[in-house]
Amino acid sequence: MRKLFNAVKSVKKEENFSFSKHTTYGLGGTAKAAYFPKNEPEAVAVYEYLQSSGENFLILGNGSNLLVSDKPYDGYVISTKYLQGVEIEGNCLKILSGTTVRQLLSFCLKNGISGFEYLAGIPATIGGLVAMNGGTSDTRISGNVLSVSIFDGKLRELSNKNCKFGNKHSTMSDITALILAVYAVFSREKPEKVQENINKFLDKRKAQPNGKSCGCVFKNPEGLSAGKLIDEVGLKGVKIGGAEVSRDHANFIINNGGSAGDVHTLIQYVKKSVYGKTGINLEEEVIYIGEFNDKLNC
Repeated sequence: MRKLFNAVKSVKKEENFSFSKHTTYGLGGTAKAAYFPKNEPEAVAVYEYLQSSGENFLILGNGSNLLVSDKPYDGYVISTKYLQGVEIEGNCLKILSGTTVRQLLSFCLKNGISGFEYLAGIPATIGGLVAMNGGTSDTRISGNVLSVSIFDGKLRELSNKNCKFGNKHSTMSDITALILAVYAVFSREKPEKVQENINKFLDKRKAQPNGKSCGCVFKNPEGLSAGKLIDEVGLKGVKIGGAEVSRDHANFIINNGGSAGDVHTLIQYVKKSVYGKTGINLEEEVIYIGEFNDKLNC
């Protein structure tokens, strides 16, 4: 244990870590502390140290698909914020998990690389996108992935097949594993064409609601639109406390100065209402961290 402690002493650490400052909802309580490894060996050392200590811990990317409870989290955070970098390795890209979409696309522009433009405007890290198989309604990041390097007590490289990608789901979302790097296919393209493609997807995202949110709250049921279902039930603009169903896109719930409890209760209200009127049980895309006490009998 002392050897592991010495290995993490030099890793950046933030005591009394605030989730509200590190999630796109701007909500959540605090954790005991957070570690910010800047390379793969540091990340592995922190994981091993926390695992050996028996403490609770979780891995946090950009915090763009999370709703964290207002109550304190009795554990630690491994943040991939500084685990960043992109390099060409043979016929694929190696992308460290904390690399943001913006950073990846900047690399692609400079090096004439195409295949990732559809991610433009998504406020996420590559590790987070791979864990939840994110992307657009037409294109998911699983189509880019060759393999994923993870650490879950031992170093492993999962092939695309073994990642078991599904609808906003993957093997990594079922286990406590630290995604270290993603190996992805790419194609060559003129930088000006890459920029043109990026602009096209950014234009599409301009119509998305402003305000603090996690993006889409619910997965789209097979062949249906969750946002359309919520709209047809008449829930646009519905509020609970400081949380509101967006009037622009009903699958967005906006934090207008509320609490995580407000957002969670509104999500449950939306689920109950849609099920009651359509018989369709919406499944959350947002990931919950911590305990929530519903103010609503669902």
